[in-house]
Amino acid sequence: MMQKPLVSIVIPCHNEEETVVECVESFLKQDYPHIEVIIVDDYSTDNTYKIIERYKNINNIKIIRNDSNRGEGFSRNIGIKMAKGDIVVEAECDGKYPPDYVRKVTAPLIEDSNIGGTIPGKRIVWSDRNNIIVRYWNKRFSAAHILTLEGKRPVIGAWAFRKAVLEEIGLYDETLPCGTDVDLVKRIKNKGYKIMFVADAYFYHRDPDTLRKFIRRIWWGSVKCKKFRERWGLEPSGIRKSIFVGRNIAALLLPLYIILAAVHNFIWVVPFFCIFLAESVAPIIYDNELRLTFKLAVKDRDYKLAIAMPFICWIEIRTRALGILYAMLRG
Repeated sequence: MMQKPLVSIVIPCHNEEETVVECVESFLKQDYPHIEVIIVDDYSTDNTYKIIERYKNINNIKIIRNDSNRGEGFSRNIGIKMAKGDIVVEAECDGKYPPDYVRKVTAPLIEDSNIGGTIPGKRIVWSDRNNIIVRYWNKRFSAAHILTLEGKRPVIGAWAFRKAVLEEIGLYDETLPCGTDVDLVKRIKNKGYKIMFVADAYFYHRDPDTLRKFIRRIWWGSVKCKKFRERWGLEPSGIRKSIFVGRNIAALLLPLYIILAAVHNFIWVVPFFCIFLAESVAPIIYDNELRLTFKLAVKDRDYKLAIAMPFICWIEIRTRALGILYAMLRG
């Protein structure tokens, strides 16, 4: 029987003291027989590096520490360059992975050289909470899983790759502060390689589990991803930019409409509700993923989530739009 190829697991870390142990341990418990684990500490200022030093005497673990905070793309590339495996599995330090994860996401890469990368079918929120925000994420991840299986949602990311393909396309772009994974996959696809959706693979990830963390995540992504949006034609420009700015100004005036309705004429509630509904209820109607998320909540009789969804969508859309506007004005 042919020996399975060596798989290199690359785990970049920055201030992940709360999750790094469970992440690393989850890879040491994999049922795939031939792996190495490469942990790249991106100059953490908490106890992350002290914690991962515990693993320095384990044969199949390599530990690297950057001399400064260089960013996720740089850290992932360092791990790839150090990797001895023909296949590289990129991991999140704030994630944990079931024992069959490596075996499942690498199987298509071993079997078909036309496949450049694979992505697990489902992501599950890693949290002790079961509040509306957590349930919203999990229902939305389930909706994305279903739509991808049905061919109604494109595969935009990947976590496992053949190393030769990564080297061919030039690894991660270290100049991008965010969106590096999506940018990488776009370049892989442009080279003619397939990205395989592995429907029965899943992992747990520390997604925001409070409203405050939720807003912070959306804001950070909107502000930091300006360069990524510009590269791939996603940044508003021309007429789109004018409409986008006008929409944001109108939304920022929402409190004024309420005040005018109270002190001048009740008719001012009309623009208030029109703008609010356009960014809360309307997306649930026209967006496939949000619509299915809502249907799944109703199907599971999670009526609290169903009722809350318009408000969650409004917060998400408003935060993202304001983040993009802020990045646009900042230049």
